[in-house]
Amino acid sequence: MGTKNQNTSGGGFELQSQDRSSISKNTPPSPPLVADDANFFVRNARKVYHPIGFRKGYNFSFWFICCGAMLGFCAARAMFLDIEGVFFESTLLAEKYWYSNFSLYRIGITIHLACVVPAGILVFFQFMPVIRYKALYLHRINGYLIILLILIGNAGALMIARRAFGGGVETQAVVYILATMTTTSLLLGYFNIKKLQIEQHRKWMIRAWAYLGVIITMRFVMLIAATIINQMGSYWMGVTCGELEFGFIDGNNTIAAETAFRARYPDCIDSKGMILSDKNIAIQGLTDGRVEEAGVGYKLGFGMAAWVCLVLHAVLAEVYLALTSRETERLRMVSYEKQKARGWANPGREGLTADRIDGVPWVPRQTE
Repeated sequence: MGTKNQNTSGGGFELQSQDRSSISKNTPPSPPLVADDANFFVRNARKVYHPIGFRKGYNFSFWFICCGAMLGFCAARAMFLDIEGVFFESTLLAEKYWYSNFSLYRIGITIHLACVVPAGILVFFQFMPVIRYKALYLHRINGYLIILLILIGNAGALMIARRAFGGGVETQAVVYILATMTTTSLLLGYFNIKKLQIEQHRKWMIRAWAYLGVIITMRFVMLIAATIINQMGSYWMGVTCGELEFGFIDGNNTIAAETAFRARYPDCIDSKGMILSDKNIAIQGLTDGRVEEAGVGYKLGFGMAAWVCLVLHAVLAEVYLALTSRETERLRMVSYEKQKARGWANPGREGLTADRIDGVPWVPRQTE
């Protein structure tokens, strides 16, 4: 009886197994777990960004928009390296006056453009993952070169801050602060990578280039501001008589231009008929007015635009870093493994991390 029951139960098990096998063979395979694979756009986008090292679409999108904008902006302004030619033809007459007549400012603008334009082009490749993965030595050399170029370019910017776009105190302040923020971020990024603290290196480099990207977005804000200033017609700025005279004479018949200048701005002439080059004359900001008025219209909005965009970029950089905390944690584990392999005392905490100063010490995930 017992034997029969065992055989019956055994036969039943075999029957159930066969039924399951036949069912599984006749059932079509399950669809892929990743729903995005059904999206035509995502499938084709991956064919673009996977070969250059990106594994996530949002990373590629931010790189393409931000670094692509920097590449395009700097490539378009590579022609400005011709200071005597293209740059002088494109810049405001007031700036041309200072850059052409005073060696300090001429040296400063030359250094600034000669450094930041190539750096903005090179950074496009610096944030490309495939170079880090397959040609790390190129990533390092390119990184050192970019840091050096930006630091020297910042020195050039400080030299011209007093005269750039009017050189008002708001303009000087934002130039000094922007130079300080970018220099600090680049140096901290360099320090952390030397300590193999990769996630902190990533953070500080993203911050540095977010700040440097201000020069692009502020152009749009300047145009909007200039339009508003022109419509309101109630903004004025002091301009030296030397700048005004230069605007009249530059490229014109000297005698006729000099006569026109003296007739329009008699307050610039003293009792002996000499020009008071350092005297300031109030000029209205009108982008559709005379040349000197149009220049003032754009100069008035420069400092404001720089401040607005600097705050905007700084906030957006922190938002992006906060939203990509998983990538930060992943890179910290990579840092931990590399520092541990070197035999360092505090693996995962050798760089500038918050828990080195205050907070709960970080613990690698596998030992939690």
